[in-house]
Amino acid sequence: MNLAELGFTAEQELLYRSLLGNPQSTSGQLAIEHGLDQATVRRICAELIGLGVLKFDRTNGSSFVVVQPTVAIGQLIERREDELLRLYRRASQCRYLIDELDLLYRQPAAIAEDGGVERLEDVHAIRDRLEELSFFTRTNVYSIQPGGPQSRESLEASRPLDQRGIRRGLEMRVIHEASVLDDDLNRAYLRELVMGGTKVKVTKEPLHRMVIMDCKVAVVPIDPDNSRRGALIVRHPGLLSGFVDLFNRSWQAASELPWQTEVDDQAQPLEISAQNRRILELLASGCTDETSAREVGMSVRHLRRTISHLMQQLGAHSRFEAGVEAARRGWL
Repeated sequence: MNLAELGFTAEQELLYRSLLGNPQSTSGQLAIEHGLDQATVRRICAELIGLGVLKFDRTNGSSFVVVQPTVAIGQLIERREDELLRLYRRASQCRYLIDELDLLYRQPAAIAEDGGVERLEDVHAIRDRLEELSFFTRTNVYSIQPGGPQSRESLEASRPLDQRGIRRGLEMRVIHEASVLDDDLNRAYLRELVMGGTKVKVTKEPLHRMVIMDCKVAVVPIDPDNSRRGALIVRHPGLLSGFVDLFNRSWQAASELPWQTEVDDQAQPLEISAQNRRILELLASGCTDETSAREVGMSVRHLRRTISHLMQQLGAHSRFEAGVEAARRGWL
């Protein structure tokens, strides 16, 4: 792996690595070693000084002092992570433009003519639309999944969409037929979902397939007894109200998983105080620890302990990862 991701050119990295191996090298020696003229070497070294990995040796104007990589490269990584986090947040904010642009693309007049119901019969078109709808979902997904245990292939096909919802902190509720608990593979998959925060219930009553996203769109089969015939994408407010009501009544009548309490104890949702939220916001904005500490009224040492604790809560190995995970949870 090279250092290009941290802003190094190939020439800069070449001289930097050379100086790490022989910090006493002068500009003249570097020029001879790498077949460069001294003007080029001085230019590259000046650029390395700008990156913060090199300093002039004040006692000898022709040699340099290499800054300890733990400090210099660590600072460059943090700077790059901050830039990426700011970019991530700006990109995420563009998500709110999607509905507006999608309405233009879909021609609202045409949608109004079909009564807010779209019919899809091709299985690939249905999968593509589910992928699209799930990508733009912001708050919740409610689904009813009839039938017994699913095959390994079906579970693996469902995993990307399920994990996307979990990562984004959506409220996810699923009702299954109780027979799924008779299969080890399905039971393990449900436990995985519940550990991620998904709420799952089961019932012995007959079920009809349905997925509701953000209480704004529902996906139901054209023929409840044969889902292979295709699906209806329903946006009509009156029809949606009925689907949401049906789901809520089915949810109230369904039963908790036998081991729900045990899993809930292991997967308590993280909470965040107003102060910790502010710390994460300052972290994401690129403020120094000193500035952030003054802003929230605590010592730098206490601030760093708090950041370390937040990183542990979020399962993050770096401040950048903590910022991304906090943004995914809607904390930023």
